Formats: sequence, C-alpha cells, structure tokens
Amino acid sequence: MKKRMLTAAALVATSSLLLAGCAASGGEGDSAEPIVIGTTLSLTGPLQAFGTNLEIGYETAIEEINAAGGIEVDGVQRPIELIVQDNASDGDKAAEQARSLVLDDGAVALLGAATPPITIPVSAAAEQLKVPVISSITPIRAFLGGNPDGYKYSWDVFFDEVQMTQTQFQAADTITTNKKVALFTDQEEDGIVMGGIWETVAPEAGYEIVYRGEFPVGNANFASQVSAAMAANAEVVIAQVIPPDGIALLKEMKAQGYDPQIMFMEKAGNTGGFPTITEGLADGVMAANWYAAGMGLDREQEFIDKFSAQLGGVNSDLGTLVCGYSIAQVLFDAIKAAGSTDPVAINDAIGKTDGTFPAGKIKFSADHVASLPAVQTQWVGNDMILVTDADGKSVNPVIAPMPGLAK
Repeated sequence: MKKRMLTAAALVATSSLLLAGCAASGGEGDSAEPIVIGTTLSLTGPLQAFGTNLEIGYETAIEEINAAGGIEVDGVQRPIELIVQDNASDGDKAAEQARSLVLDDGAVALLGAATPPITIPVSAAAEQLKVPVISSITPIRAFLGGNPDGYKYSWDVFFDEVQMTQTQFQAADTITTNKKVALFTDQEEDGIVMGGIWETVAPEAGYEIVYRGEFPVGNANFASQVSAAMAANAEVVIAQVIPPDGIALLKEMKAQGYDPQIMFMEKAGNTGGFPTITEGLADGVMAANWYAAGMGLDREQEFIDKFSAQLGGVNSDLGTLVCGYSIAQVLFDAIKAAGSTDPVAINDAIGKTDGTFPAGKIKFSADHVASLPAVQTQWVGNDMILVTDADGKSVNPVIAPMPGLAK
C-alpha cells in the first residue's frame, strides 16, 4: 500500500487545514481529518504504463485541490488523501484491493484503474460495497458488457468503440489500399468486443475482413497468424493486444517481411515510447487516441507544456494522465456538491456531472458512461500525431507504408 506524498505547497496547505480544524474543534483536530480516496492501479505488469500515468493525473488533481484549501464538508475544510495499491495488472488482485481500500482504509470513493480486465472486477467490488468508483481508459461498450444488469455505483469516462472504429476506416480511406483487412484480437473483454465491432463496421465502410487471428493474452508466437494474413493479401492490419504481445507481433511481421500499407494497434500502440521499446518497428503504427495536440481541448497546451517532456512526447501517456486528472476532478466536484463524505450522496452527485474538463465534455448517460471523442494518431518519432479528428476528417497525412516495417 502506498500513500501519496504531498508536495511542499500541498504540505503547507494541509498543515493550515489541520490547524484550522483544531481551532474549530477546540484542539481535537478530528473534524479536519483527510477525506480518504482509494485506487488500485497497474503500477507493474504489462499495463504498467496506464497505471503509472493515471496515478500522476490523480496526484496532480489532489495537489491542486489541497493547495486551494481542500473540500468543505459540514463547514470544515478537509484535505484529500489518496491511498494507492499496485494490482500488478491482475484483475482478481485489483478487486481484492478495492475491497480493502474501502473496508480497511476507509475510502469513501474509488478512482479507477484502466482497461476492461481490471476495471470490470473493481467495478464489481464497488457495486457490492455500494461505494462509487469513476474509471477511464476503458472502452465504454466493453465496460457495459461487464455488467449486463447495469451499474449503480460504477462510472466510466472514455470513448465509444463504434465511433472509434469508424474513424479508423476513415483514416484508412486517406491512403490507397486493397481494402482487405487482417484482424489480430486477443481474448480479453475488449479484444472480443472490438473484434465483433470491426467485423460489423468493416463491410459498412467498404472493407473486407479476410483474416481474423484470435489468441490468448500472453501469446508470444504469431508465426502462423502472420503467415495467414500475408497469404490473404491484407494491406490493412488491425490489432487489439497488450504491449508484450504487440511487440511479439511486430517482430514476427518483420521476420516474415509482412509490410502492410497501414496498421492500427490498440492498447499496445497506446504505450508511451512504443517505437523505442520495439526498436523502431512501431514507427508509423496507428492507434486510436483520446488526446493529441490540435484537438482543442480545455487546457490542452498547458498540459502539453507541463508534462510532455517528462512523458517523452505528446502521446497516449499524456492522454491517460489527463483522463486521470479529469475524473479526479469529477469526483472532487461531486464531494463538494454533496457536502458530505457519504458514498450514496457522492454517487448521486457524480450522476449530475455536466461540465468541461481537460479530457473533454463529461456528462453521464443513464447507463453511467460519458463518451469522449476518439481520434486517430500515428507514431512519428516520440509523438503521436493527429491524423483524423473525431469526425473522421483528415488533419495530417498518413505516412504509408509504415516506416518501421518498411525498412
């Protein structure tokens, strides 16, 4: 378990809050106790990049609100304390930690992890505990599929897979291909959901799925799948894989000389520094994104200036940080609106969210999701360059074929 470290500014603000609380309570200080928020993140394991950057986003939001005086509850200003646990990219462990954060550490609400295999178990725990959790970096249809009966305490802020898929084919339309598509999808929730959506949307967009390879997470041998995709003459490749599997897939494509005109790689392609960790093979890989320079989001340049050097460029790591910051803001606004640390009151206030945040417009639907616009980006050096906007309109030309495999 890890408690977040306060910056110097936040320490000063928190100390002032505690002194004010002591005065208000005749020296007891109990009324200014921190409001405890919990989170279980993938700080190690294959999803580490998502967890690490969500944590930075959460911490940034907490430092800002504590420096501004915390949150008023029952007439007393109280600081926020975030308790972090590392789930090592394991959904079962994440669910267990979510329960511990509430039952043992006294968390009144949870900030979520990332990706359906982690988010869904945490959401299930929150539903059982009747404590709100707000998540992001989890495609909303896969999230909803995790609980067909509907959520009461779990909320998700991310893109809709259908809209995202449509922008992929619109990006592919900007170059010349034979419109034959090879799919590589793992058997995690989002791989299953996305694979079905691609098979539905492709023919509507004028594309033909000529091969679909399905495999368990952790697959390290793509020899037969790559050979089949090459034999099918697919010039468009779309993959949904975790980072280690994405690296293995690219290495096998290079080994067999498979050089498609365009390649989309979801999840793995959203890993910061992906071209570097693939030794250049991912140069030119496309990936759906929720944050990129030129989208015109609130405080866009501010976050780019503050964090892009630290994160190695303008990429999905920055977008993950911004999503974390934004959903933390949503939670803190809800606590303010509720004027209470009662989980039910906080949950009710979350449902009334309707505002603009650095990640975009957030307003929850009746099924507890808020859809952010997906765009398409391409890895060029250390940056993910905006190629098509949320309406599928071209912003920058696609580099084709992708340099990493064409060398």
